Amino acid sequence: MPAPPPAVVRRVSRLIETIRNPASPEERERAVDGILAVGPRALPLVVSELEHRSRTTWPVMIYLLGALGGERAIPILEKELSHQSGAPRQEILYALALAGKGEEALVAAMRSGDALVKFDGQMTAVDYIAGLMGREAIPVLEREIPRRARKSRLAGFAALGTVCDTKAVPFLLAWSRQSLPSDRRGALQALARIGDPRARERLVQALGDRDPTVRETAAEGVGYMRIRRAVPSLVRILRSPRPSPVKTRAIWSLALVGNEEATSALLDALERANEAERPLLLQAIGRSRHPAAIPTLLEEALKGRSRLGSLAVDGLRHIHEARANDALLMVCSGAPDHDLGIQAALELLRRRDPRAVPCALQRLRDELDARRGIGPFSEEILRILPLAAPVGAADSLERMAAEFPAPALQHRLRACAHGIRLVAEYGTDPDPWIRLLEEGTPEEVDLAVERLGDLRDPRAVEPLRRLFGRLEPEQAWRIPRALGQIGSDRATPFLVSLLSDDLYRAPGLLRAREEAARALARYSRSPHAADAILAFYRERHGRSLVPLLAYAHMRGADAIPVLVEEKRLLLRHRGAIQARRHERVNWVLVMLRGGRELPWEEVRDVNE
Repeated sequence: MPAPPPAVVRRVSRLIETIRNPASPEERERAVDGILAVGPRALPLVVSELEHRSRTTWPVMIYLLGALGGERAIPILEKELSHQSGAPRQEILYALALAGKGEEALVAAMRSGDALVKFDGQMTAVDYIAGLMGREAIPVLEREIPRRARKSRLAGFAALGTVCDTKAVPFLLAWSRQSLPSDRRGALQALARIGDPRARERLVQALGDRDPTVRETAAEGVGYMRIRRAVPSLVRILRSPRPSPVKTRAIWSLALVGNEEATSALLDALERANEAERPLLLQAIGRSRHPAAIPTLLEEALKGRSRLGSLAVDGLRHIHEARANDALLMVCSGAPDHDLGIQAALELLRRRDPRAVPCALQRLRDELDARRGIGPFSEEILRILPLAAPVGAADSLERMAAEFPAPALQHRLRACAHGIRLVAEYGTDPDPWIRLLEEGTPEEVDLAVERLGDLRDPRAVEPLRRLFGRLEPEQAWRIPRALGQIGSDRATPFLVSLLSDDLYRAPGLLRAREEAARALARYSRSPHAADAILAFYRERHGRSLVPLLAYAHMRGADAIPVLVEEKRLLLRHRGAIQARRHERVNWVLVMLRGGRELPWEEVRDVNE
C-alpha cells in the first residue's frame, strides 16, 4: 500500500489515539467516522495499528479494514481469520462481508459453533452479514439452515427476520411446523418480524402449541403484528391463574392490539391482580391507547404511589382525546405526588389547554417553596406557558419573582410573564410576530418562532427563512420545525435546500437538517421532497434514522421496497444504536405491511 500524505498521517493518527483513549462512546464513534471519511488512504495506518494487537483498538481496526479496504483488505482479514476463534472470528467475518465477501462470510458464520454470539448484546455476526447482504442472503440462509446444528439454525432464522423480506415467508412457514420446538420458535419469531399477512393464521394457531416456549413466541408475535383475531386466545392466556412468561407476553400483546376487547380484558385483570402484577398490567393498559382505560389510569394517578402513578400518567399522555385532557387536569390539581402533577400540567400545556395554567402555576410555586429552584419539567413549563396562558398569569409570575430573590430565577419568571403579555397583545395577527423576528431580543425571537408555528400562517414562511441565517447553528432547528407546523408549499424549496445544498452541511446544522426532513414529512407529499430526504439519509451513511422514517411516512406502503434495500446501510456500522435503528425500520415495515401508516410523531431517532 502506498504511504499516505503527511497530513493524512497526522489526522488518522490523532483519530486512532482517540479510539485508544476515548472520553466517551460518542467520541469513539466520531473518531471511527472520521477515519471512514478519510477513505482508503487511511488503510496503511489502520493495518499498522492492527499489528499492535491492542485489545482496545484491534476490533475497531478489523472493522475499519473491512469498511475501507475492499479487495485489498481480504487477504489480510483471511490471514487474521486463520488463527482466531470465538467472538474475534465473528468480528473478522463481519469485516469480510463489508469488504465484499458476503456469501462466504455468511456461510462461515453459520458453520461456526459461535453463531449465536452477539455483538454489543444485540445482534449476531450472522444477523449483521445477512442484513448487509439483504435479499441476496435469503437463498444462502435457506440452503444452510437445514444443514446446520440447532444453534446455527436459530441464528439463521433470526437473520431471516433481520433481512425482513417477504421472499422468506414460505420457507419459514414450513419450518414453523417442524418437530423440534426450537425450530418452530425460531421460524415463528422471524415470521413476526417480517410481518407478512400470510403468517397471521400460523401465529394464532401457535398460541395453542404444546411447547410453552413456542406459545410464548407466538404470544409476542401476534402483538407485534397487531393481529386482532388473536385477542380471544390471548384473553384465555391472561386469565390463567399462574404467572408465566406466556402470560407476560399475552399482557403486552393485548396492549399492542389495543381494541376494546383487549383493553377490557386488561382492566378486568387489573382488578384481580396482586401487587407484583399491577405495574405490567397498568403499563399495558396505558399503552393500549383506548379511551376505556382513562378512568382506571386516573384513579391510579390520584392515589399518589410514585411508580404506579407515573405509569398511569404516562398512559394518559398516550391518549389524545378530550376525556384524557380532563383526566390530566384532575391529576394536575389533585395528585398528591408533585412530580405527577407537574408532568400532567406539562402535557396539557403541550396540547395548548389553557385550563392547566392555574394548576401549573401552583405546582411551580410548590416547587419553588420546596427547592428554591426549578427542575427540568418546570423549566419546560416556563418555555411553553406563554403559548397557552391568559394574560392574568403574568401577574402571578411577577409576584413569584418578587418572592424569590435569586436573580437568574427572577429573570426566568419575568421573561415568561413578558412572553404571556406579548401573546395577549399580539393575538393571532402574524404581522407583529413577524416584525419581532427582526426587532426582538433573543428570547422574544424564540417565542415569535414558536408562535408563528402555532398560527400556521403562510405569510410567515419567508421571514422565518430569512431568520435562519442569523441564528446560531445549534438553534437553527427551530425554523424548520415551525415551517413544518405551518405546512405551506411555500416552505418546500427552502426545506429541500437544507437537505441537499452543500451550504448547509456544517456539523452544527445536522439537527436543523433532520428537522427539515421531519417538517417535509409532516405536510408534503412531493416526490422531489421525498427524493431529497432519501438522498440526505444516504449522505449520512446510515448514521441518522430520521430521514428514512420521514421517507416512510411520506410514501406509506410504496416505501416498502426502498426501506428493505436502504436499511442495509444501517448495518455498515456496528453498535447497539445501529442495531436498534435497524430494528425500528423493521418495525415500520411490519406496520406498512399490515396496512397502517407510520405516525408523524414516530419520525424520530431511537436515541431521542
